[in-house]
Amino acid sequence: MSETPPFADAPTNGAPTIAAGRTSARRRILPVIVGVGLVLLIAFIIVGLFLAARPAQDQVQGMVEAETFTVATKVPSRVERFLASEGDQVKAGQELALMSSPEVAAKDAQARALLQSSQAIQSMSREGARREDVQSVESIWRAAQATARLADQTARRAENLFAEGVISAQRRDEAVAARAATASQSEAARQQYLKALAGTRPQEKSVADANVQGAQAAVAEVQSLQGETRLLAPNDGEVAERFANVGELVLTGVPVFTIVDIGDPWVTFSVREDQFRDLKIGAIVRGDVPALGVTDVAFRITAISPQGEFATWRSTRQSSGYDVRSFQVKAKPVRPVNGLRPGMSVLFDWSAR
Repeated sequence: MSETPPFADAPTNGAPTIAAGRTSARRRILPVIVGVGLVLLIAFIIVGLFLAARPAQDQVQGMVEAETFTVATKVPSRVERFLASEGDQVKAGQELALMSSPEVAAKDAQARALLQSSQAIQSMSREGARREDVQSVESIWRAAQATARLADQTARRAENLFAEGVISAQRRDEAVAARAATASQSEAARQQYLKALAGTRPQEKSVADANVQGAQAAVAEVQSLQGETRLLAPNDGEVAERFANVGELVLTGVPVFTIVDIGDPWVTFSVREDQFRDLKIGAIVRGDVPALGVTDVAFRITAISPQGEFATWRSTRQSSGYDVRSFQVKAKPVRPVNGLRPGMSVLFDWSAR
C-alpha cells in the first residue's frame, strides 16, 4: 500500500479558502458603500429642500430707454439723396436728406408772380396818376373853361340883343342854355383835374397794401414748404432707422428717419406696492447691466407714476389683504455709463434695499 505525500492536497484545499475570504470582504464593503450613498442622497435632499425653502431673490428688471425723434416732411415729395445712414452720429440742424417736389416749385412761381403784380399795383396807388396824364386832364379843363367863357359872353350878348328886339327869344334861350352846359362841362373837367392831382384814394391804397401783404404771406408759406424738402436733424443723437430709399415717394407726415438721443438714457422699471418701501424721487438705486458686464451702477430716480389699473394690479387677496398696484419708475445714471444703449436690461437686487 503506497503512502500519500503530506502536501499533495494543499493546493486543492487553499482555493476555496481564498474565494471565501474575497466574498467576506465584499460583504463587509457593500454595506459601507450603501451607507455612504444613502448619506449623500440624504444630504442632497436636505440641501435641495433648504434651497427650495429659502425665499427667492427679490429682483427687479428694468429697460434702458432714450428720447426718440422722428423726422418727416410736411409735403409729399420724392427722396433725391440721403446724407446720413443708420448708425451715424448727427447734430441738431444737420441735413439728413434732400427731397424734391415739383408741386412746391410751381406754387413758388405762382406766389412770386402774384407778389410782383400786387407790388406794381401798390406802387401805382402810391404814386398816383402820371405827370403826362395830369397835364392831359388839365388841358381838357382849360379848354372847357375857354368854351364856358365864350358861351357866357355869347349869352350876355344874346340877352342884350333880345332886349333891343334884334333876335328872337328862341335865339336868346339857346345862348343861355349853351352857357349853362359849358359851365357844367368846365366844372366836371376841373374835378377830374383835381382828382388827378390828389392821386389814389386812401381806401384804394389800403386795398393795394393788403394785396401785397397777402402775396408776401403766400411766398413765405411756399418758402416754408420748400424748407421741408431739406430734412434736418431735430436733436443731437444717433440715426436709429431709415424708412425710405432713394427715389421713393414719401407722403406727408410719414417718418423718414428715427433719431435716438443715446447721450441721455434712462431706465424704466416697475415696482409693486409691497416693494415700494422708501422709494422717492432723488433716491439712489443700484443695478447691474449684464450686456456691459458692469455691476453696482448708481441710478437716481427722476419720476414715479402709477401704471394703468387694467395691467398693473396683482391680486393678493385670499380671505383678507389688498390688491397690489404697480408703479412705473424712471431713473437716470448718476455718472455716464460707457456703452449704455436703449434696449439693454438693468437688474436691481430689491432684497438688498
